[in-house]
Amino acid sequence: MRFLPLPRGAVRSIVIATALLLAWLVWGTIKYPEALWAPGDLSRFHADIAACGDCHQPFRGTTARKCIVCHEEKHFADRSRPTVSEFHKNWIREEKPCTGCHTEHRGALAQITVGGMSNPHGEFVFRVTGTGSCSACHDFSAGFESRAPLLDNALVRHLMEEGEGAHRPGKMARCLTCHTGGRLEVEEENEDD
Repeated sequence: MRFLPLPRGAVRSIVIATALLLAWLVWGTIKYPEALWAPGDLSRFHADIAACGDCHQPFRGTTARKCIVCHEEKHFADRSRPTVSEFHKNWIREEKPCTGCHTEHRGALAQITVGGMSNPHGEFVFRVTGTGSCSACHDFSAGFESRAPLLDNALVRHLMEEGEGAHRPGKMARCLTCHTGGRLEVEEENEDD
């Protein structure tokens, strides 16, 4: 097979185009790193993180060493069951990446623990109530094996009153039958139907 020679000046044009592309990538990385490189918004759990370098190491990505700056061993001991705490201690000791179980950049309302307990109400309830935890409305003192009863607090009472009977135990998992499209307003039925 025979190749024809490149047209005169083609090599110079390719070199100039490559240099411009690299310059644009360097400039964009310095000036607008999130817009250029971030694959999606951070979850509500990490919304307060200011810079990519807080979690990512250049050319290595996220590492357990970066995660334990905020999530130290005491954090797991204070906020987790002993088995979960011990699991995390061993994981960190073995220098395994946290991304083996946790994901990010999937949106503000995303669940970040792979295989973790998902919110049976959908993420809609967190937006409506302004909470970030199931324990704002439920009592988990009996553990996670059984259904968690509702707390008797101002937030739960407000939700029950607001829906005029629609927001009662057993009904809130179907929010989107009344709140269409994830909006907070209730869709009014067409009077002409």
